[in-house]
Amino acid sequence: MKASIMPALLETPSEKVAAPRILLVDDDTYILKLVAEVLISSGYSVDTARDGEAGWEALQDHQYDLLITDNKMPKVTGLALIKKVRTEKMNLPIILVSGTMPMEELNRQAWLFPDVTLHKPFTNTELLNAVKKVLPAAKTPATSAELFRDCALVDDPLSQDKAAAQVTIRNQGKPPRLILVVDDDQDLRQLSMDALAGFGYAVEGVKDGAAGWAALQAKNYDLVITDNHMPNMTGLEMIAKLRFARMTVPIIMATGILPTQEFASNPRLKPDATLQRPFSNDALRETVKKVLRTDGGGQTAKMEL
Repeated sequence: MKASIMPALLETPSEKVAAPRILLVDDDTYILKLVAEVLISSGYSVDTARDGEAGWEALQDHQYDLLITDNKMPKVTGLALIKKVRTEKMNLPIILVSGTMPMEELNRQAWLFPDVTLHKPFTNTELLNAVKKVLPAAKTPATSAELFRDCALVDDPLSQDKAAAQVTIRNQGKPPRLILVVDDDQDLRQLSMDALAGFGYAVEGVKDGAAGWAALQAKNYDLVITDNHMPNMTGLEMIAKLRFARMTVPIIMATGILPTQEFASNPRLKPDATLQRPFSNDALRETVKKVLRTDGGGQTAKMEL
């Protein structure tokens, strides 16, 4: 079953102009959602598909101004999707995003070259600059306080949701709260860092629990957001070290499978809050606000045993 697609509109006092419509294709649901929210918050209308096959079906059913696709996906890869678009002579600009660009195949079949390539991980600014580069000026959304946005999963009607415009309110005269993001997935770590920076926080990121533990010994943080399953040191092992050292920094565990049995058997390891992937930027923002508000913004502290 396919989701009904509702076009986003840019509203001005005198007219309503259809927002540029983008199809975003990626098999990583978490990345798909976060990137979609970045585009939506910038005034674009976004539909998402979780593999190349669903993306191709969406392209046959709807008109788009831009296709952004990952490459390595089940069923139909990004390159195979581009080949279908080119073969059908669809007049559609394409951005190919991937951690490893298939340059050998692209060089062998130059006609498959996308309009722009974007290497993962990429920042929000790099993404938006790439979109502006390939979309005509007439298709670039104007700034407006009256902005209606929506995002639909074209291959999952139960996952539709509307993303509200995100407004960052910074405390005058106060330095931003410093957050440490611990995650071995470089793409997810960068996306979370970009989202938090967009909310007005100062953010640093490290690749695993061992690096996180080293960072926490060297600097004071207002909050730690950590994955669990990581090489060298898991999130739970890092939390255990923090508890043993009596560091009072609040912790949010953000992971796909929460270690609920370990929390039940050892309540001291339970973090201040949990987020189960995939989660939205809104959920991340609200959880961070709740934890920092409850904690009172205390800095990391080491107490002698």
